[in-house]
Amino acid sequence: MFILPLQACNDKDVLNETEEVNKETVISYVSTIWNNKDVSKLEIYFADQFIRRVNNVEIAASMIELSTNIQVYFIGFPDLTLSIDDIVPYNDLVIMNWTISGTNTGVFGESPPTGKKIKINGISHIKFNKEGKIIYEDVFYNELLLLQQLGYTLIPPTLE
Repeated sequence: MFILPLQACNDKDVLNETEEVNKETVISYVSTIWNNKDVSKLEIYFADQFIRRVNNVEIAASMIELSTNIQVYFIGFPDLTLSIDDIVPYNDLVIMNWTISGTNTGVFGESPPTGKKIKINGISHIKFNKEGKIIYEDVFYNELLLLQQLGYTLIPPTLE
């Protein structure tokens, strides 16, 4: 009669422990990769098979693609920092609200440096496999706001 409740407690304890480990992994990922700019350690955090999407576009499915994509930000914003505003683990998922800030003193993608400062908020959904590695990262942020902070403007369409 007491076996079932004990098993339920054990399952919940394991889930809570897994959630906490996943949360700590994301905190370490942000510190190591984004704030210390050490893309050589991506294999510590990501599974061999993963997908990274940014604003509904698949950006990376290999370590080389991921490293290249992240370095675009480091080149464009050498002083870039990513701060975690809120982080919530849930089962095999971690949801993180974040803020990036930096100064555009390097080439960003194909755009020359503007010297302008940016501060952008976003959210990431990060999914883990059973081995504690990231298998999916879905990132959302206001790309238009980023471009506007860099000094770009939208030209309204010509209506006939």
